[in-house]
Parts: sequence; structure tokens; C-alpha cells
Amino acid sequence: MKSDVIYYYKKDRKQQSKIFINMGVACIVYIAGLYGYENVLNKSVAEDFKFVYILIFTISSVILFCIAWWHRVHPGTYEAVITKDSFIVRYPGSERWSFEVKISEIERFEHRNTLSHAGKGIAKSGVLLKDGSFHEICMNYGGNINKMYSAVKKIK
Repeated sequence: MKSDVIYYYKKDRKQQSKIFINMGVACIVYIAGLYGYENVLNKSVAEDFKFVYILIFTISSVILFCIAWWHRVHPGTYEAVITKDSFIVRYPGSERWSFEVKISEIERFEHRNTLSHAGKGIAKSGVLLKDGSFHEICMNYGGNINKMYSAVKKIK
């Protein structure tokens, strides 16, 4: 890594899969909690509730484990690098969320809300360049937009 790096963040899909594994395990713990509630406290819940509760958490855990498996068998690495001269984001498998811009071209950081037929949409964070183009910084891999902003502010 270059010595002029001000900010560096890297996370791969294998690391990201741990989040989904933890959530899947939590679903199983919720199911065990229901059985514990019934057996330890000698209380019962309605059969309809029990069936739906177990079904929902079982399906959720299977989906979460499948997502974790996908992350492990499709390697990719997210990187965000800020140097004295440039701001680089490499998002695995997406050109839309990957970019490289010069620090001098950055006008400001922005948070945008899109409008849809149902009202406010999903918020987007990113950098607005002096030419008017906007580059979204996707936060799926847990990067910290405030630290990115602070690094760019420190340079400017």
C-alpha cells in the first residue's frame, strides 16, 4: 500500500458471510427460546402461533445460510482508498458502485433520498463532483462514510 494513503478500508465476502451466519444462528436461538419457554416455564403457546413462528424462523435461517454460502463461493473484495490525490472505491461485481475520482474534483459529500410513487425511497450517500456527476458509496460492506468524509476534508 502506498505511503500517501489517508484512509483504507477492505472487507471481503468471506468476512461479510459471518454476519449472515450469525443472523441464521440467531434465528435458531429464537426457535430454541420458544421451546425453552414452553419446557422450562411449563407454559404453552397457541399451536397456530408456534407453527408460524417456527416456520418463519426456519425459512429465515435457511435463506441467511444460503446467502452466507453464496458469499463464500463467490469471492470478491470491497475496497475504499483515499490518498492525497484520489478517492477510489472498488465494489465487487459492480461498475455502478465502483469509481475513482480526483480529490480536487469533489465538490461535497451528499445524502440523497429518491422519490417513488410511495414517497421517500432509499437514501443514498456519495460524492458530488464539480461537473455535477454523483458517485454513490454503497455501505453494504460496512465502510464508514463519516471517516471517508473526514479524510477528504483533511486533504482539502
